[in-house]
Amino acid sequence: MINENPHIDSALLTRFILGEVSEAEQLHVIEWLEADAANQAELDKLESAWIKSGELKPPPLPVDVPIAWNQLEQRIKANDQQQKIKNRILKPIFYAAASIAVIVFLLTILKPSSTTLDQPVLISNKTGALYTDTLPDGSLITLNQFSKLTYLSAENDPHRMMVLEGEAFFDVVRDTLRPFIIKAGMGGVRVLGTSFNVKISNKTDVTVDVKSGLVELFYPVVSQNDTLRLQLKAGERGILSHQMSSLRSNTSSPSSLFWLDNTLIFKNKPLNEVFEVLQQCYNVSIVCDDSNINFTNLSTTFTNKEINEVLDVISATFDIAYEQNGTTYRIYRP
Repeated sequence: MINENPHIDSALLTRFILGEVSEAEQLHVIEWLEADAANQAELDKLESAWIKSGELKPPPLPVDVPIAWNQLEQRIKANDQQQKIKNRILKPIFYAAASIAVIVFLLTILKPSSTTLDQPVLISNKTGALYTDTLPDGSLITLNQFSKLTYLSAENDPHRMMVLEGEAFFDVVRDTLRPFIIKAGMGGVRVLGTSFNVKISNKTDVTVDVKSGLVELFYPVVSQNDTLRLQLKAGERGILSHQMSSLRSNTSSPSSLFWLDNTLIFKNKPLNEVFEVLQQCYNVSIVCDDSNINFTNLSTTFTNKEINEVLDVISATFDIAYEQNGTTYRIYRP
């Protein structure tokens, strides 16, 4: 039962659901939720009980996430209307939440404070090269070509919120009281302090590769009335598929940060997979019809190497050869 938990009581959780908590109480509840997955289930039960009793009106409905974000941005800019906003978590737009999971991991973090920036900080890379900059909180960001980040929060806001378009690598300054939250595609990324890469595809799908620390990838799924959550640690990749309404994880790709540091890391990878990675990174075609070569495993790291240098090392290691015709390479055993 909730009231048996020594760290929190049902009265506070009830006020949290109704949007009648202070920022300090809100932070306390969110930390309690993060401490144990069972706590989330208890909060869901309490919310369900309130809905069934008719006390929580209107009951949660599926949320249109893009509209929610757009309206959030408008609220942040409309400083002249801030005095009209009551100190509640559940605003009219937020009553469209699909479940308490959505409220905790999307809507509560989007509650505008009285100290949001007059003008969001826009960092844009319109060139074909990389661009590194420092965010207002001291975190470092490197934007891939033709990518853009909009930083929305002021220094004393309870969260560090931003919107990413394209691909970027983040080295986040740790601040346990101010989570770092990125709206990316149809989902979001939430951290305290870590380094990781975020890539958005088709304006909806998201890929996250973690270099250090812990990262949470989350995705409000309207059709399922739920929010999917996936915690990732160093060396792991999280993938959000909007079409499949799913989150999944696996080991980071050997080339996940190639655009950033020109480094390829292969750990016991068969050469046919190595060749696929090389094709993507160097924009070449590699042909190998020898299954004995293709299923030979490679473990090594390449940094700042041209494609011919990489193939020279592979050839010398496994006593094979290659011939080049333009951007096509044929691998064979002499």
